[in-house]
Amino acid sequence: MVELIAESLQQTGYFETEVETYEWNAYLDRVINPEYQGNGYLPAIGLSGTFNPHSFCNVIHNSANVGACCNLTGIADPELDELLDSARYGIEVVEDPQFRAETYDEIWRTLADERYTSFTHFGVETAVSNADVHGFGMWPFQEGLFGYALYAPQDEQVVWINRDRRAGDSDLADLVEGGTLTGAVSTNPNSFDPPHSSDTTSTMLQNLLFEGLVVNDAEGNVYPWLAERYELRDVRNVDRTAYEEYMRTAGTTAEGAVDVDEQVIVRHPEDDPATADEVRVLLPEDAREAAADGTYGMRFRYELREGVEFHDGSELTAEDVVASYEYYENSATAPQTFDSVLAAVAVDEYVVDVYAQVPDAEAERELPGIYVLSSDQIAAVEKGGIDPREGVTPIGTGPYEFGEFVDEEYLEVARFDDYWVGSRGVEAAFEWFDGPDAFPDGPVVDGVEVEVVPDDATRAGALRSGEIDLTYDVASGTLADFDDAEGFLVHVVEAGGYDYLQYPVNVEPWDDPRLREAVNHLIPRQRIVDNVLNGWAEPAWTPIPRIARGAGTTDYDALEEAIRPLNEYDVDRAEELLEEMAAEYGESS
Repeated sequence: MVELIAESLQQTGYFETEVETYEWNAYLDRVINPEYQGNGYLPAIGLSGTFNPHSFCNVIHNSANVGACCNLTGIADPELDELLDSARYGIEVVEDPQFRAETYDEIWRTLADERYTSFTHFGVETAVSNADVHGFGMWPFQEGLFGYALYAPQDEQVVWINRDRRAGDSDLADLVEGGTLTGAVSTNPNSFDPPHSSDTTSTMLQNLLFEGLVVNDAEGNVYPWLAERYELRDVRNVDRTAYEEYMRTAGTTAEGAVDVDEQVIVRHPEDDPATADEVRVLLPEDAREAAADGTYGMRFRYELREGVEFHDGSELTAEDVVASYEYYENSATAPQTFDSVLAAVAVDEYVVDVYAQVPDAEAERELPGIYVLSSDQIAAVEKGGIDPREGVTPIGTGPYEFGEFVDEEYLEVARFDDYWVGSRGVEAAFEWFDGPDAFPDGPVVDGVEVEVVPDDATRAGALRSGEIDLTYDVASGTLADFDDAEGFLVHVVEAGGYDYLQYPVNVEPWDDPRLREAVNHLIPRQRIVDNVLNGWAEPAWTPIPRIARGAGTTDYDALEEAIRPLNEYDVDRAEELLEEMAAEYGESS
């Protein structure tokens, strides 16, 4: 894809291009580095969002995410920041979904006009399995590939292995317990420590071990999980200036960051660390005090299930939930956690209140959006240290427990014998479950082995030879071969994500919007889909995937009609802009 774009740029005669390719984790470390934004490069990367439309615009465009995931080139537009926040936060968008959708339409149009980012295509999530794998179902986000497929009662989803009967028309009456599912991933997991890793492979494998307070189904609906029940207790019409009396003053760095070691929960909206020597900030201790005094936007109460065991035999309590939120402070995922969370407070041994800073239209999904970790393990490690490479065995409440990990080679997990859903039975565990009686009381596959195989062709070969049962991220040209072959099944779902290039807007000449517009018109989106991805994708004329369009636009067809001309391949328009710039910049530029 990148080579095709580079070729398109060079054909105008205005560009000399060079493509640099890195192993994934090295690339991620490179582009997240705060110094990256000043080098003038164009990073190409993929974003996997959530059912929340906010996740497809905020993380790559809000200045709060510079140097985190995934504002890679230092985009800092105060008006856009305010617009991004206004589409999610505030009593008006909480109470009026139509107004919220209208605000998102304004955001998509602003992004199309400014062209800080060029979105190339919406992908499809694909996996290929052999015919021994029965019941497999795809999750719209790659992170859920294994965890969702193996056991997800919210969608009546379960996988089993039967090597004596070919998959294709089997149902729950044919379910077979036991066996080992062998899969392959394309990259080595960066970490087994959930808040301190943001790469897809890490999250994919963590899904086998850890769980959250709630889960979503494939439509984005929310169901209680580790929480037996939850409820919104109250909403208060406050904005972030309400925390002023609880704030303290902090210095700023030369790079425009707040100079404190603790997590900044709220920064005073009138203060800018890029221009001021001091700013007012709300730190965790202050946030808990404010919540106790009744200063908060929303309060959700989560009543935990009693008797849920971690893999080490300890019981899940409110202490673990509160400690987990604190462990997320100053982590790789902190910007997406503390854009809404104010504080988590234990009410009693099995009850936790989680407070939002302001009214939040996505609070039901986003406030409980963390993995619950063991407070004992958290206390025993440095942040980021939950990883077998650090001599630490990850401990969760999930359906599988850690077995063995050899760095760069493989991971083995085994079904957790004391898994709480299995102990209770699925119907007793979940009041909301209305599936068939034959649906199992937990995952039925005994173990999962995941091999790290970076090369696409090698993974495909391992599947053909029977070394593995399942893989994903297969080259698009190979998918058709598997689709036509006997003994294999190709699983496809529209993805909740897109690929994109981000312009280094703070580096000349990329700070000139005409250059961004010109390059945007030189990205051959349809050719990328047809020739590079062999039709296994859809051109991205807008920045909002199908899965988030319900809350994210008033009328998607009208939005696409308005924005598509700004993103279509148009060499004449591009050359017109480049000629105009060349006349001003001079030949040396």
